[in-house]
Amino acid sequence: MRAETQNIVAAIEKSLSLLAQRMNWETAKYRLEEFNARVEDPSLWNDPEAAQKMMRERQMLVDAIDNYESIKRDLNDNIELIELGEMEGDEATVDEGVAALAAAAAGGKLRLLSKLSLSANRIGDRGAVALAAAGGAGGVRSSRIGFRSASSL
Repeated sequence: MRAETQNIVAAIEKSLSLLAQRMNWETAKYRLEEFNARVEDPSLWNDPEAAQKMMRERQMLVDAIDNYESIKRDLNDNIELIELGEMEGDEATVDEGVAALAAAAAGGKLRLLSKLSLSANRIGDRGAVALAAAGGAGGVRSSRIGFRSASSL
């Protein structure tokens, strides 16, 4: 794999790592199971405000899990496409995979930024991390991604 492609992959992996850290990935599925068990409780709607709050939190967690898994799936699919293109000597397939990776990085940064913002607002963390992407003069292949503290924005 080319160096610029490896840089894009590394940036996406860093985004995934940061997202996993922010949403406490190790316990996310268990927390979702807990939310789902509470939803089945018939007394949930005895307090409509608390129930709505819990349902919003549950939906935020579902969205974060789906987002994380989608970015990871896109990354793995595009890496596999590039590797297949390289094995076959098909430059068009490699270019398609690289372009898709760059697009995934751009899409991933938007989803990550929105999830970090939601997470920061929910837990009151004003030191959230923002993800910025900048396309270089070389277009898709020279895209780069960087992280900085929200307080420095």
